Parts: sequence; C-alpha cells; structure tokens
Amino acid sequence: MTIDRTMIEPLLEIKNLSVSLKKRDNISVAVDDLSLNLYPGEILGLVGESGAGKSMTGSAILGLIESPLYISAGTISLQGRSIIEAPENIRGSQISMIFQDPLVSLNPLKTIGEQLIKTIKTHFNISKAEALDRSKKLLSDVGIDPERIEAYPHTFSGGMRQRVVIALALAPEPSVIIADEPTTALDVSVQAQILNLLKQLCTERGTSIILITHDMGVISETTDRVAVLYSGRLVEIGKTSDVLQRPQHPYTAGLVASTPNIDPSSFDKKLFQIPGAMPDIDDVPDGCAFHPRCEHARDKCQKHRPPLFDARVSCWLSEKPGGTL
Repeated sequence: MTIDRTMIEPLLEIKNLSVSLKKRDNISVAVDDLSLNLYPGEILGLVGESGAGKSMTGSAILGLIESPLYISAGTISLQGRSIIEAPENIRGSQISMIFQDPLVSLNPLKTIGEQLIKTIKTHFNISKAEALDRSKKLLSDVGIDPERIEAYPHTFSGGMRQRVVIALALAPEPSVIIADEPTTALDVSVQAQILNLLKQLCTERGTSIILITHDMGVISETTDRVAVLYSGRLVEIGKTSDVLQRPQHPYTAGLVASTPNIDPSSFDKKLFQIPGAMPDIDDVPDGCAFHPRCEHARDKCQKHRPPLFDARVSCWLSEKPGGTL
C-alpha cells in the first residue's frame, strides 16, 4: 500500500519523545528524542537489535512504563489529542497491544470465550448474548472455529493462541494495534499466517499497526514503512522498499546484510555480522551512538550527534548530496 503522506494527517503522532530511567546517582535515557508518525491503514515497522528501544516506545504509547522509568520529554497524540496525561482512556479502546508470548497474555483458568466476552463488555454497553455473538465473529475473523469458544488456552497450538490474542486486541475495535514481536515464538509457516492476518486487518478494517521486530525478513514482507532504532534513537526511516534496497545509515546496511539470503549462490558465504554490541543505556557514547561499531566513523561522528537529514537518515555521511554509502 502506498501512502501519500502529504495528503493526509497522521493518526498517531510522536514528537521528541524521551523515556528516562531514574537511578540513585544519575538518569539514563532509554528512548532519546524520538519522532514518528503513523498513518491510517498502514503498518509501520520498528526494527533494531535488543536494547534499541522498540518495546519501550510501544509501552510509552500505551502508558505501560512504571517508575523508575518515566516520560521525560515529548508528546504523543492520537488524532490530534494528547494521550500522555491519561493513557488509560485510550488503552484497549483506541490502541491495543499484541504481546510476544500468548501464554502470558491469556488467563489459563478461563475459556477464550470468557476472556473475549469480558473484554467486549468492558468497552461496550451490550448484553452478554450480544458479546457472545461478537466473540464468535472475532474468532471467525482470525481463522478459529467459533465452536471452540468454550475451549481453554492450553488446548490451542502456539499459532492459534496468538490468533486468540489478536482477536482480543481487535475486540474493542481500536484504530491502532501495537504488535510487539508477535511471531517470534512461532514456526515459519505459522509466522507467515499471522503476518498475513495482520495485513488483512489493515486492508479490511483500516486498522493501523506498529510492528515491533528484530527480523528484517518480517519487515520486508509486512510493513509499508520502517523506522530503524539504535540506542533509543531514530537512525533511519522511510518506505520499506527504499530503506531495504538503498539503506543510507551504516547500521541499517549492516542489518540488511546480516539477513540470511535464500539464493543458492550465497550458501557458501559467511553471513555478515555487525561488529561489537549495542551499548548499555548507561554507557551510550557521545556523538553518533553507532560510531564505535561503524567502519565509516570519523572525528565528527564521535563528537556531534547527527540530525535527521532529508527526514530520512541520521548520519553525517548524508550531510552533503552524494554522501551516502
């Protein structure tokens, strides 16, 4: 799906968001001056290694961060209205979340029907019979036989449980769903089914999705745009095909290069690995946070943090025309 961002207003708008961790001796920054827009009906991917700030961003949107973590700067707006002050007013009803492990998300002592009905009645003033009908329809929408509505979570496979969790996320009819690594624990064939289901939701319901993942293959197959995070900072953003085919930031290029290739001619080649590791939030270097791992780093990278050039990439290589990888 191609979205002309000059013609529509963003559904969800994040401006200069910072999430900090208060410690006894200092304050560390987990998400650092992040700005993102999510548009109606699109799937926006958040990608990066563990510790990049992906899940923290999703939690901040829903107001799920707790002390000693706190939002230290920035705004989050849904349809032009700030949601930072009272995220509980939009949690579930307007923005839902799909968590990584469906076993953690589902109550093992209640049937999936009981959980769906309770969720629906929490958000809508309807009878139990009407909630039951909606529950069955939701199960059908996500590819589960409605006759299994009285089953318990342990009787479902991992992929089916994740479908139930998606049904629960859809129950309040939200405009935004945050999917936090929704396919990590699933095998490849089931993963493809879940991703196709998410794309179908965008097409048929107009739902917007933030897909959090570390898998560049998932990003390639599923998202319309992708934002690459490193040490809580946005380092590159753009249309998925542009970012993956013509990465402008060395970190993005490394992520793309480290993705396995199914081309038989590449089977005998060693898979690329980005040297080093993501810095701890207490030890983020000055300047560009990626510079200790970057083969293109120079003195300026060590001293000064680059802005987002051309609304696309935060790298000093892009400071001048033609200064790309």
